[in-house]
Amino acid sequence: MVFTPIIKADVFQPSMVIIIDDLGYNLANGLRVVNLPGPITLAVMPHTPHGALLARKGAAADKQIMLHVPMQNHAGLKLGPGGLTLDMDETQFKQVLRANVASVPYAEGLNNHMGSALTEQALPMKWTMDVANELNLFFVDSRTSAASIAWQQAIDQAVPALTRDVFLDNDTDIEALEMQFQRAITIANKHGFAVLIGHPYPATAAFLSKSLSRLDEAGIKLVSASALIWQLQPHFNAL
Repeated sequence: MVFTPIIKADVFQPSMVIIIDDLGYNLANGLRVVNLPGPITLAVMPHTPHGALLARKGAAADKQIMLHVPMQNHAGLKLGPGGLTLDMDETQFKQVLRANVASVPYAEGLNNHMGSALTEQALPMKWTMDVANELNLFFVDSRTSAASIAWQQAIDQAVPALTRDVFLDNDTDIEALEMQFQRAITIANKHGFAVLIGHPYPATAAFLSKSLSRLDEAGIKLVSASALIWQLQPHFNAL
């Protein structure tokens, strides 16, 4: 179980981070996300056909850019270029991760793509945070495994970090999107913040383009990942 601080709404306005993962393979879908209003955070896959271009366009549109780093999963799904696996030694692991970061312009942080196996293991998570510290990156645990220790490893190594609260679009049916979006709003109002992760599906982009204005109506501020980390930092320092 991951324990994150609960920050009451009287400390600061409830906030929400929306991260869109898996950018880089489909240009049209990626551009739909880049063109969404407000400080959406873009997580770009390494060494992809359109990743660098989408990162540059996103940065030009005042979106925060992250590396979405492929990590070994329990299901044996292929990782694609830049994948991190349990059979790598420290030198290889860190070389691959550094090259991944270099392939995504303007990357200020990283989160895991898949990674249900790797994020449960202390040593590769330590190496991940070593590189994050070296390159001055923050980390977001996508929490693809309930047994993930990635967020705790980040905190232990003083890497600024967040962890996902809600996946928006495991089901892209409009009723399912609405349910997950409302769930994130409820968490933000209760805990002071929420981290919502989605994907560059046309249905997701269309839903967000119509729904983001509802955050203001609900008294919730849409912020980048690093902006929320900055707000939370005094509370993390107390852990």
